[in-house]
Amino acid sequence: MTHHTDNHLYAVIIAGGETRELWPLERSANPLPFLDPAGMGSMLLGALHRAGRIVPSEHIVLVAGPHAGRVLEGGGWLYREHNLLVEPLWRGTAASIALATAHVRKLDPEAVLLVIPADHFVPDEEAWDKVMRLAVAVASGREVMVAVGIEALRPETGCGYIQKGAELPLPEPQAPQGSCHLYAVRTVVERADYATAVDFISSGDFCWNSGIFITRVALLLHEFSRWCPELYRDLLSLSEVARTRDFGRVSAEVYALLHRQSIESCLMEKSKKVVVMTGEFGWVTLRTWDDVIRLQGTSGGDEDGVAMLECEGVFVRKPPGRVICCIGVSGLIVVDTGDALLICARGEAGRVPGLLEELKRRGMDGVL
Repeated sequence: MTHHTDNHLYAVIIAGGETRELWPLERSANPLPFLDPAGMGSMLLGALHRAGRIVPSEHIVLVAGPHAGRVLEGGGWLYREHNLLVEPLWRGTAASIALATAHVRKLDPEAVLLVIPADHFVPDEEAWDKVMRLAVAVASGREVMVAVGIEALRPETGCGYIQKGAELPLPEPQAPQGSCHLYAVRTVVERADYATAVDFISSGDFCWNSGIFITRVALLLHEFSRWCPELYRDLLSLSEVARTRDFGRVSAEVYALLHRQSIESCLMEKSKKVVVMTGEFGWVTLRTWDDVIRLQGTSGGDEDGVAMLECEGVFVRKPPGRVICCIGVSGLIVVDTGDALLICARGEAGRVPGLLEELKRRGMDGVL
C-alpha cells in the first residue's frame, strides 16, 4: 500500500565538497563521492541506489559540482531531466540544500525531503530502509527536522556530533526490537577537536551526525527564513526560476556571492526544531585512509603487485601494473597513483589537508 507521504517524498543527494583527505586518490577533478576507496563501488552510486529503494527515480534529486556529468557514465543512474542540479562553485552543504529545496518546492510544495550526503557506505541496506522510513514518518507528522545519528564508538575529529536530550515517543508501529530511538537535541556540533571528542564519548550522550536528515519543505523554508535570512532570499530567487532556462544563469549569479557554510553551522546548531533518531545500519564514513583501513583492513601483501618481508599492518593502494615492495616496516599507509605517492603512519592520515597546503605553498598544484 502506498502512503500519502510516499507520493511527496523526495531524496536529495549531496555530492559536493572539497575535503581532499583521501589524496592522492581524491583530487579536484576526482571528488570524494566519485571514489571507490574500499572496493565497494563509488559512494555516490551507493547513495543513488539506496535512495532508489524507497523513492521512485523521478523523485531523486542530485546536487553536484561541475563533474556531475560523470554520474551518467556506465548507466549507474536512471537520469531524468530534472534530477541533476549542477553547482557552479562549492559553497558548503547549506547552499546545496537550499538549491535543492528551491527546486523541489517548485515540483511539490508539500514535499518531504530525505537529504543524503554521498560520503559514506551502508552495509545493511534493509536496516537503512527501516530507519529512514521511520524517520520520514516522524518528520511528516510532526513539526521537526529529524537528524539521523549513529552510535559514537570512538573520538573522531572528522565527524559532527549531536548531544541527545530526553527520549521522545516513536510513531506506531515502533521499530522492531527497539532498534531505533528518538531524542530531543541539546547541542549540534559541526566538528570537535580530539580532546573535545574524547569528552563527548565519555559523556555517553553524544552520537555522530551522519549528515542525513529528513524534513518537510515548508518547515525547512521557515527555518531558513529565521536563521539564514540572506540564504533564504537567495533560495526564493532560485525557486522563482526553477525548471526554467534561467535557472543556470541565476544560480551562477547567486553562488558567486555566497559565503561557504555548512547546514550545521547555518541552521542545525540554531534551530529548536531538530530532533535526532538513532539506528543501526552499519554506517561507515570514509573521509581518511585510516577510515578505509578500519573498514577494509590491511592485506599483508597478498594482492597482486605487492610484496612484503617482515612487515605488519601495512596498507597499500596502487594502480594496476605498479609493483610495491616493503621490508621491515609496520603501521604504514602507502597510496600510489602513478603521479603522486603518499606514505604516512597509520593514525596520521587526518593530517593530509596540512600536507596539501604545503604542496600549494611549493607550487605543486598540478597534483591537487
